[in-house]
Amino acid sequence: MSVNMATQIIEALISAEQGVKSVFPQVNMQGCLHQDLADMRVLPKLLRQYLDKFGYTDVMIPGVFGSQSPLFPFPQDLGSAFGYIGYTAMTATLGRLDVCSVKTVDEAAGVPSVDSHRQSYLAAQWIFGVLRDQEFEVDNEAIRQEEQVCTAEVTAILDKVIELGAGDIAVGTVKAVEAGVLDSPMSINIHAQDKVLGIRDKTGACRYLEFGNLPIPEDIKDFHRQKVAEREQAEGRKLDYYVAIDDFWAISKGRLKGLPA
Repeated sequence: MSVNMATQIIEALISAEQGVKSVFPQVNMQGCLHQDLADMRVLPKLLRQYLDKFGYTDVMIPGVFGSQSPLFPFPQDLGSAFGYIGYTAMTATLGRLDVCSVKTVDEAAGVPSVDSHRQSYLAAQWIFGVLRDQEFEVDNEAIRQEEQVCTAEVTAILDKVIELGAGDIAVGTVKAVEAGVLDSPMSINIHAQDKVLGIRDKTGACRYLEFGNLPIPEDIKDFHRQKVAEREQAEGRKLDYYVAIDDFWAISKGRLKGLPA
């Protein structure tokens, strides 16, 4: 999520310059609980930090939006789809998000019906209703580590964008895309260099397999390499593009990462 978060903060800064007084950041959940929860904590903190840094102290951040956006293929059978919705609702509640978006159970198979919309929202609402009032704090070393890694990555990207633009975030963004400082796999921006490749580690957390020109600190790169190596050792295979494709489809098959053949 580091490139995603960096671009959201850039958009917020540009919007604030145009007079916008309220920005609502979005976290796309990726399926790994400790990483998703860490992202939910990091994004609003960094957004506030950079808004204040550029003098937009009057811009509000009314909450955080959790999304089940299709970063990964959605399950096509109803049972798995309900499971995916339940995970999203549970994670959003544990992360104390203010808004959560879930997909409709049959959205992957065609145009959803009115009744399937209703059943999907009832399933999510059941999770919200049961968990909302429970004072259940989720915190551990894995979450805190993900917070530190994410913060370092997003900060490094944003600071490089600012440097490229000599303080002008809009100019820096254009130059950053050209230089591959802002780069992401499967980007809808045709100008992205597409030199970055993601993969899941042994625990299912998303890691960088290929960094492209992302200005990520070397110690953070080493952290990703270590996590990739741990999975390679556990599975007895080299992680590559084809494993990344297996990982991409895994959630739709009820797993968090692709399995060895």
